[in-house]
Amino acid sequence: MDSLTAYLGIKTYSFRSIPANPDVAAAVKECGVRTADLSGCHVNYAKPRSWPDVIAAYHDAGVRLSGIGVVGCSPDEEKNRPFFEFVRLAGCGVVSVTFPPEEHEMTLKILEALSEEYGLRVAIHNHGGYDWLGNSTILRYIFARTSSRIGLCLDTAWCMQSGENPVAWLEEFGRRLSGIHFKDFTFAPDGTARDTVVGEGALHLPELLARFRALDFSGSAVVEYEGDDPVAASAASVRNILRLYPE
Repeated sequence: MDSLTAYLGIKTYSFRSIPANPDVAAAVKECGVRTADLSGCHVNYAKPRSWPDVIAAYHDAGVRLSGIGVVGCSPDEEKNRPFFEFVRLAGCGVVSVTFPPEEHEMTLKILEALSEEYGLRVAIHNHGGYDWLGNSTILRYIFARTSSRIGLCLDTAWCMQSGENPVAWLEEFGRRLSGIHFKDFTFAPDGTARDTVVGEGALHLPELLARFRALDFSGSAVVEYEGDDPVAASAASVRNILRLYPE
């Protein structure tokens, strides 16, 4: 990916303490970017009549929506469909997902069909060592049994928390990458993880960005920070990334 400046955004879960979407859009712009990946705390998928107002809050502020998630999917097509309906209405292209292991084959079959029907990408999000989808072994298993419509939304911090290397994941799964959450942790001696500004924790940011830059990527690329003072920390994360990713 040659240019990141125009595509880099913020995961709105970072601003989950800000309930109103116009205020979230303003916070995104305060971080020096104009793209957001929408989290469930800022949209109710069960209330389609509310969707136009949600979308307008970002459109009117000049903030592009690049994707949604992480949404919980199931082997029930009609329960999954609203996610795709919202993304089509919003004009963004990526649905990041998680789902339980039970009946996962049927869930994946449904997600592939919806991806094809709507012309959108599905990206499995890794949620660390506690999550069955948080390791490379299961991702390798799933990708070997699905088409390229099922991709990866790489959360760099949770990848490290699971004991794996996000740079290695880009090398192995780069062709499946549809989303990336630039996120960083510090780790206590007992393994406890804590959010920090991207580039100031355990993440080897220069190496990650060098590998990311080599990819043909056009998905959703966002900063995510879940700690205190999220606007200032997210803005610092954006600066650290763009300083290492010159045009």
